[in-house]
Amino acid sequence: MPTTDSITHPSLLLKSTLAATKKAKTDTVAKASQEVDSLGLLCPKKQKTFQLTDIHFAEEGYFKGNKYFKLGRGNAHADGVQGVPSPYAVSNDNTLTALLLGCFVMAMIAFSVSRNFIENQIKSFFHVARSKDVVTETAYEVRFQLFLIAQTSLLFSILYYFFAHGSGHGGLQTDSQLSVIGCFFGIFMGYFFIKNLLYKLVNWVFFDSKSNGQWGRTWLFLSSLEGVLLFPLVLLQIYFSLSLQAAFVYALIVVLFVKMLTLYKGYAIFFKRRAVSLQIILYFCALELMPMMVLWGILVITDNYLIINF
Repeated sequence: MPTTDSITHPSLLLKSTLAATKKAKTDTVAKASQEVDSLGLLCPKKQKTFQLTDIHFAEEGYFKGNKYFKLGRGNAHADGVQGVPSPYAVSNDNTLTALLLGCFVMAMIAFSVSRNFIENQIKSFFHVARSKDVVTETAYEVRFQLFLIAQTSLLFSILYYFFAHGSGHGGLQTDSQLSVIGCFFGIFMGYFFIKNLLYKLVNWVFFDSKSNGQWGRTWLFLSSLEGVLLFPLVLLQIYFSLSLQAAFVYALIVVLFVKMLTLYKGYAIFFKRRAVSLQIILYFCALELMPMMVLWGILVITDNYLIINF
């Protein structure tokens, strides 16, 4: 009921009416919200499924928001610089490292198995053994010495690869050079095989079986020794970047040393008792120097062919 003041003053009546109407609306909205909340608890709304595609990972990062960080097409940095791939290096090749490690292990096994034979060869190297002092060897020793010859071929192929392509005068542009080293390895294996056949053929024609047997064991021993002496050089060349000049001098000394021992032993076995010392020069040149010259020519031709075609 309006009071006397409100009747007397119409403005007061209007204000009270508006206040009552506003309060009524507020109560109505509060009741409606309570009803909505209660219904929402009984019937919750379905949540949106989370997907990884909703997050733009390419735009996230430490440099997000930096003015120099820009993305181009394909999530590539438009203003970035493309990295230069690391060139192939023999020292990083796991296959070659495994081969060298295997060679070292097999060489140790060969030395342990052929210890007596190697000691007898060293003791009897500077004198020709008599019939009762002939050095014999078992089948296992022969097999391991043949493996050492294969090791010598592998080491020579690696060294020739470095001499031919490590001087900066060009080479094969491939991802891996194992195929090139494999070609050289096959050539060196063929060289040792053919030279062994030539020795057996010539010695069978001109000399007796006893001398041939002594020379066969000596040749196996010297070829194995050559590989053993070259093994440290190959390790230094691959993993410590030894200079080509020092490596060439070391390899040349090893080859000359083995050839001098070969010349001496050939003279002591075949020509010392015959008093025909000059024939050893012809024998040495025909079966040692000539095959080496042919080997060098085949290596150069093969290397040039691979460079031109690949």
